Amino acid sequence: MLLCAFHHRMIHEDDWVITFETEDRRPAFIPPARLDPYRRPRTSTRYRPRRT
Repeated sequence: MLLCAFHHRMIHEDDWVITFETEDRRPAFIPPARLDPYRRPRTSTRYRPRRT
């Protein structure tokens, strides 16, 4: 998955995690505990995976 330079640095520097464990293989972004103590995954509603 590609991210712009700003968001790529944010993922590495601020303890975000990216997973692909959703049923439809959309990326889920897990925020650092300081933003969400429960670290609930956030998914994009705009992302559409390619059909294989």
